[in-house]
Amino acid sequence: MGRRSRRSSGSGLIDTAGVFEDLPLVYSILGGALVALLCEVVAPLAAPSYPNASGINYALLFLPFVQIIGGFFAGAILLFGLIGAGARWLERRGDKARFDGQTGVESVRRLSWQEFERLLGEFYRRQGYEVRQRGGPVADGGADLELHKGDEKLLVQAKDWKTWVVRLPQVRELWGAVADERADGAILVTSGSFTEDARRWTIGKNLTLVDGQQLAKTIGSIQSDRASLAVPSGIGLRTCAECGRPMVQRIAKRASLAGQPFWGCTGYPQCRHTEPT
Repeated sequence: MGRRSRRSSGSGLIDTAGVFEDLPLVYSILGGALVALLCEVVAPLAAPSYPNASGINYALLFLPFVQIIGGFFAGAILLFGLIGAGARWLERRGDKARFDGQTGVESVRRLSWQEFERLLGEFYRRQGYEVRQRGGPVADGGADLELHKGDEKLLVQAKDWKTWVVRLPQVRELWGAVADERADGAILVTSGSFTEDARRWTIGKNLTLVDGQQLAKTIGSIQSDRASLAVPSGIGLRTCAECGRPMVQRIAKRASLAGQPFWGCTGYPQCRHTEPT
C-alpha cells in the first residue's frame, strides 16, 4: 500500500527538525554535544587574541553571539531528539497494545490502513526481525515495511483490503520491487484473500502470501506463547473455586499426605482452598 511520509512540509526548518526526530537519541545527544564543544571550546581557542590594525578584535567581539547561536542549535538538536524518542516510545507502546488486543480476523479488518501497517510491524518484531517502517510516497508495488534478520532482507507490503481479493498483478509488482531493491524475498499480507492464480505464481519463489485468516491465526499463537511465558512455573490452567485466583501444584509436608502433590490457591494464606491432583 502506498504511503505518504508522516513528515512533509514546505518549511526547510520543519523538515530539518524531522531529521533529528528520526535519529536515535544517542545521535542527537552526540550532535548537540559536538555543536556545544565547537562553540564553547574550539571557537575561543581558534579566535586570535590580538586586535587588528584598527585596534578592534572582531573575533572576540562576535564570539559571544556565536556561542549563543551555537547553544541554541545544540539545545534544539537535543530537544528534537528527545521529542522523537518520546514519539517512538509512544508508538511502540501503542503497537504492543494494538497487537495484544486483537481477537481474530474481524478485529484485524476493523483497523485503519495505518494501524494495519503498524500491526504488521509489531507482528514481525515479535518474530525476531528488525523492522523498518518505511515512509514517503511510493508506488503501490513498493514496500511498506523492511525486515532484517542477520544478512536477510525482506520487503513487506500491506494490503488492508477487507473484502477485496488480491490478484496476480499486485503480486507481480511486489516481486519486481524485490529485484529493484536487491532484497532476498518478500511477503504480501492482506486482511482479505488471494486468488488461486496469485498463489500458484509464487511457487518456487521466496514470496510469501499471508491472508487475513492466516494472519489472525498466527497473531493468536504468538499471543498464546507470550501468555504462557508470563505464567510462573508450576501454575496451571486450574482456578480456585473459592476466590478465582490461579492454582499451583504443591507438595504436602505434613500429616498422612506428606510427599503427595495437591493443588493450592496462589492467594494463600488469605485463601486456603486446596484440591487433589
